[in-house]
Amino acid sequence: MAATGERGGSVGGDDVAIRMARAGGAAAVVGTVFLIAYFTVPSLAGWPYAGGTADQLIRYVDDHALLFYAGGWLQGVGSALCIVFVLVVVRLARTAWTLPGLLAIVGSAVLLAVVLAEAVFLIALPAAAAAGDRATVAICFALSNGTFVRIFPLIPAPLVFFGMAYAGAGVLTRALRGAALALAIAFVVVGLLAVFTAVGVYAGIALSVLQAVWFLWAGIAVIARARAVREGR
Repeated sequence: MAATGERGGSVGGDDVAIRMARAGGAAAVVGTVFLIAYFTVPSLAGWPYAGGTADQLIRYVDDHALLFYAGGWLQGVGSALCIVFVLVVVRLARTAWTLPGLLAIVGSAVLLAVVLAEAVFLIALPAAAAAGDRATVAICFALSNGTFVRIFPLIPAPLVFFGMAYAGAGVLTRALRGAALALAIAFVVVGLLAVFTAVGVYAGIALSVLQAVWFLWAGIAVIARARAVREGR
């Protein structure tokens, strides 16, 4: 591994480590773009955040079937790419068998399970709406509309960001690890609030935006560091 500087992390100087760092960083950047699209596009399509009657939801789903299919895909693939980045960081830092590394890995697995569960509800909606299944439409929409922002801060986010704060030494900069620790603590607090109050839900949405910024920042930083190591050889 290359020496770690005072202001940043390091990426191994061998070709495999450099390629892995660049691929992981690219995965974080692309995954973040997908997640941003997933969270912002519905608001442009008049998403019924407050819900509605079963008949109103069926009409909306029929008119926006592609939005639900694309939403499930964007959230699933975007989250998977960010998880690839987490695994790359843990692998390059050689902390996979430490407690922080294991927390990051377990948190990533739980995150993917939550995301795929929500994707199932999203993708089930168009078929249920086409069949006129009012009960399934109402249930799936209720489970997918706001469920993620309650569950994500409760378990997956704290585990992933605590892991990145302590398992990413040597790969992530001190600033990135400090920001990860701050996000982990904030997610713990917001996760508890989201169980009991609507304020926690809105705070979870705000933190989801910040975690997207963190992954974008971290991905770009790791790519830049890998390029600097390669050019400095």
